[in-house]
Amino acid sequence: MSSFLQLDETLTILVGPKSCGKTSILFNHAVQELLSNPGSKVCFICPKRLESVPPTFTTLPDDSAFLKNLSFHYLSTRIELRQFLVEQLPKEQPNLVLIDNLQHYFTDLPDLYQTVKILEHSLNYMRQKHGSRCHVILASLGSSLAPFNQNTLSRLIPGRIVISPSKVSTGMPGRCFSVQGFHFNLFEDPQGEQMIRELAH
Repeated sequence: MSSFLQLDETLTILVGPKSCGKTSILFNHAVQELLSNPGSKVCFICPKRLESVPPTFTTLPDDSAFLKNLSFHYLSTRIELRQFLVEQLPKEQPNLVLIDNLQHYFTDLPDLYQTVKILEHSLNYMRQKHGSRCHVILASLGSSLAPFNQNTLSRLIPGRIVISPSKVSTGMPGRCFSVQGFHFNLFEDPQGEQMIRELAH
């Protein structure tokens, strides 16, 4: 997969049901960014430490030096996230920011609105101060956004990518999903480790 997620907007939300591979999709996009653009910096934010490295579609290079530009930040509260966006993000100057489990950081639309505006302020500061441009992908459960006015939400976060159950019939174990025309299969290997593979279009 030469190019993973196609981003038309600076700010994009990735939505899908529980356990559909959102974290894996984010991690795969991070890996692709680092491999395709040496020198890029990627910031991965989530509420708690990942139990294991998310599965990837391709085998990672033996030389893992490219991962030095991938930073993980475990921020357990909305306050911690907002402080990071204001204080630390402009210092790191990443090219890509990935925020997983966004639903953990808001309770209603005004809450989400304030966090996104803080994020936008930091992105504008980095652009004006350093001339750097940064893409942001926010991953969230679709059900957590369903109660909100969708027109208001689309104005707040212009880009939207949906992970949905795939209609591709493979006869293989596990669950199949699709995103932007790509179909993938989530399954466990005999040792119980989560695996992911790309399916034929």
